[in-house]
Amino acid sequence: MSLPSIECGDQLPVCLVGDRLVFLIDCIVTMNWAGVTVYREEKEGNSWDGATIPWFAWSVIGHPLSKEFRWASFWHDRWCESSQYIEDRTVGDAIFLRLLRESNVKKWKRLAMWLAVRLYGLLLWKPERQ
Repeated sequence: MSLPSIECGDQLPVCLVGDRLVFLIDCIVTMNWAGVTVYREEKEGNSWDGATIPWFAWSVIGHPLSKEFRWASFWHDRWCESSQYIEDRTVGDAIFLRLLRESNVKKWKRLAMWLAVRLYGLLLWKPERQ
């Protein structure tokens, strides 16, 4: 039996548990990036915390678990989790920006969010070396 394929944020089989989005089923999540299909197998119970938006900015930007940010935040988190070099992280940040655009997030909002993740990546991020 093959796993269902998820190809957009509206299809994500997740529910809110506490402050995390948790997968309800095993599935394959796919995205096209620069003409290449990227996929991840997600297991039931896997989770992520949505977009990292400080609480004081929620009234301006939006809530971290908002549907409009789910697809971009999912892929950004997964990409950055496996990044070992700043170049990898830079690709993850670019994916985040493009997926926010594809999710119809307003330009000023997506640029503010992208700038925040870029600055974090350049100034504070430390890869988890294996």
